[in-house]
Amino acid sequence: MLTLHQVANGIIRRAEGRYDVLSAETVGLLLPEAEHASCFFRLKRSGIKEAGWRTILLIELPISSVQAAFHWAADVRDVLPEPETADLYMFLMISNITDNQATRIETDDRFCRKMVVRESEEVMDFLDRTFLAALDPPGDIETFNDPLLSALAELSAAHPWVSPHIIDWKNQLLSTNTGADVVQTLKASLSYSEEQ
Repeated sequence: MLTLHQVANGIIRRAEGRYDVLSAETVGLLLPEAEHASCFFRLKRSGIKEAGWRTILLIELPISSVQAAFHWAADVRDVLPEPETADLYMFLMISNITDNQATRIETDDRFCRKMVVRESEEVMDFLDRTFLAALDPPGDIETFNDPLLSALAELSAAHPWVSPHIIDWKNQLLSTNTGADVVQTLKASLSYSEEQ
């Protein structure tokens, strides 16, 4: 079973480059404390001013104390300003829990969205079930069922000279840059390729 420290470190690593991670004190919120080993994270999309905050409550407890975790979530929800209450998540690490019990807890969305770490899960496998899922699929780019990646893989197969540009093009197409900026970047890489 994973520890609170392992999951907390995994959250920080997975958020890196995607989210700004701040403590509640930094943004002026006094969140209630839990009765069990716990911590919380406040995440906001990096580089997007109007992005909202997501709050993750991380708690480690025995199955007999699950109701205490729910009370903590309700207390935290009462403190959060609207519309942040819609982006409240609780990651639970419960010792000796069965998959059926974990699934039952996850389907209960009162107070917040809940995710339960399974006994056999690794940190990144657990986070892949949350909004912190990895952006890039593991393995071969062509085996993943993503329309953009599939189209770029087909383009690369048909025109091998574009292969070195695929990753940059994907990043440009998924960026928050304006359409004109993306076109200029793509055009610049094509001009460079023609010169080569």
